[in-house]
Amino acid sequence: MNVFILALFLLIANGESADLQPQNAAVLQGSSAQFNCSSTQPPQIMTFMLNGRLVVTIMQTSGVLNSTDRFSASNFTTPGNYKWQFTISNVQRSDAGVVACQVLGGDAVTATLSVQDRGTVQIAGGNQTKMLGVQTQFSCLAAGWYPEPNMSWSVNGETQFCNKSSVTQGGLYNSSCTLTLTASKNSTVQCLAAIPALNTPDSNTVFLTVVKKDQTVLIAITVAFSAAALLFLIIYGIIFFCRRKKKKSSYQEEVRRARVQSQARISAIEEVRGRDNRGYITDGRDRAYAYANIKGQNNGGVWYTKNSNRLQLPDDFFGDDQRKHRHMTMV
Repeated sequence: MNVFILALFLLIANGESADLQPQNAAVLQGSSAQFNCSSTQPPQIMTFMLNGRLVVTIMQTSGVLNSTDRFSASNFTTPGNYKWQFTISNVQRSDAGVVACQVLGGDAVTATLSVQDRGTVQIAGGNQTKMLGVQTQFSCLAAGWYPEPNMSWSVNGETQFCNKSSVTQGGLYNSSCTLTLTASKNSTVQCLAAIPALNTPDSNTVFLTVVKKDQTVLIAITVAFSAAALLFLIIYGIIFFCRRKKKKSSYQEEVRRARVQSQARISAIEEVRGRDNRGYITDGRDRAYAYANIKGQNNGGVWYTKNSNRLQLPDDFFGDDQRKHRHMTMV
């Protein structure tokens, strides 16, 4: 208590005024703010106030007297420049206002503190693809900002005009901005939101892809033709496979049927020949076999060969009751 009374008494006396920098500080809520108060002469007492409230006292003999977790001071004195840095930690919106520094016998110097909120930036709809010459619209929303953000568009690095509207909710600004653009070439589109507390604006980026009309038609025709060709090949392949399988099955069946019929025909012919004409001699092995049997007999007879019309038959080829009545027919 005595310290504060002493400080107030000393401040009444005439002395050198201090210099306070920066004159205006804008910081984000929850961050830190620093102010440097300096003089050309070593101050006996230096005080810092926030919105008229004394928060830090510095004495030349004993240093900082009443620093806290949120309000503190550090000595950055150099030869010829007696400087103390006043720091406000975890800045709150209620800290916004006037910061004052005063040295013994001098006038108070002031600066302004602005506490701001950083929101979000989002372009609705994301990336877009448009035909050449078609107008397209981009909409950007900057939500949860304080103060009201400055918004702008950048198309391929060139700044574009922004139609902005804002509403407040819970002491924060929600701002929207629209951009109308004619699709002339592939472009990079950015929406930017800025407040003094940010060194660089926050932004959101999307891409505009421009498609020529003839290319669109060509792509559509190509896709349709490819799909039709693929469908035709699939159907043709199925039909070809089924026909081939059916043809192979029919061929095998015909071969089997022909073999059975041939065997049946041969069996029938042999059976009929042996029964109706006992004197018939077939070509090939059957003729050789018959000839051998006939030749093996000692009986005389006549037979027909390939080079002769006569066939020597054994004398006993016919029975007694058939010798005069049986005729031999050559086929």
